[in-house]
Parts: sequence; structure tokens; C-alpha cells
Amino acid sequence: MAANPDREVCHRAGRGGKMLLPVMAVLAAVVLASLPSAAVATNYTVGDEKGWNPKVDYTSWVKKHRPFYTGDWLLFEYQNGRSDVVQVDEVGYDNCDKESAISSHSKGTSYAFQLKEAKDYFFICSYGYCYSGMKLAVTAKKGPASSSPDSGSSSSSSSPAAKSSSKSAASPLAARNAAPLAAAVGAAAMLLRML
Repeated sequence: MAANPDREVCHRAGRGGKMLLPVMAVLAAVVLASLPSAAVATNYTVGDEKGWNPKVDYTSWVKKHRPFYTGDWLLFEYQNGRSDVVQVDEVGYDNCDKESAISSHSKGTSYAFQLKEAKDYFFICSYGYCYSGMKLAVTAKKGPASSSPDSGSSSSSSSPAAKSSSKSAASPLAARNAAPLAAAVGAAAMLLRML
């Protein structure tokens, strides 16, 4: 009986398909492992309901809400014309000096700042209130930006500039990680259908 070339190709593909299964499983695992975790950043309203104002103990506020992680947001809410938010280095923080300011914001009534790197961040009010304690020092750590089980209210917020409670889940980081995860899941589903 003469060999049927079509049958031979199908027979080979069948054996190859069985051997392909472990390879595809390993490939899918590698793709999923290489994706960033779907961590969620946290929004913090500096000073909680008191906001960025004189006569607020910001050292206690930091102790209440730490640890802070890269990706978290600080929302400064202040009165326009009465205060500002100036990012300074440690010397500027210690001396309430804005001369070597990294950034300065005084427009509007709020300013959202993202902790993008694992490092110390320093903020002061340059309108004279810094000398009475209107300054903030925060250390951002590497690691998952996520809500911790602290006391205080939390609510979901899609924008760090939106009104938020003292601590709330934010979506900028989660949204950034959702697309690669969805693509990997879709690719894995397609690979499984091919088997």
C-alpha cells in the first residue's frame, strides 16, 4: 500500500502537538512571571481632613500612614494664596529654605505628587508656616504599592487629583499593569486552543 503524504503529515503533527504541550506551558509560565505584579498605588491626602495647613502635626501624620511605596500619591489640599507646596532637599527641609527648590506649586487648591523613586522626599510651605511645622518628610520604599490595613477611611479613586479620603486605592498603577496581563492571558488562551 502506498504511503499517503497527507496522512503522514497529520501523524507527525499529532506527535509534535503532544510534545508541544509542555513547551507551551513553560512559555506561558515565563510570560506570566515576567509581567509586573498588579499592585495598586495608594492616594494619601496630606494632613487627612485638615489638609496642608498650619498647626497640623505632619510628623505624626507620616507615622500614622507609613510605609509609603513607589507609585503612591500625595495629595496636598491647601488654600489658594495662603500656602504653597515646595519640594526641597533635606537641607531646605531642615532650614525651611526654598532657595534650592526642586519644584514649587501654589496655583489652585490642590497638588498631586507621585512618589516615583525609592528615596526620601521633603516638602515645605514657603509662606512662613514651615517654621511652625508645616513641612513633610516622607520615605518611599521599593515594593508593592498597596493599601495597608491602617485605620482611616478608604475609598476608590480613579485620579490622584480627585477628592480622596486620607488613604484610598488608586488606579494609575493597576491600569498600567492590566494591559500586559490581559495580553498574556489572551496569548495563553490562544496557545491552548492551538493544542
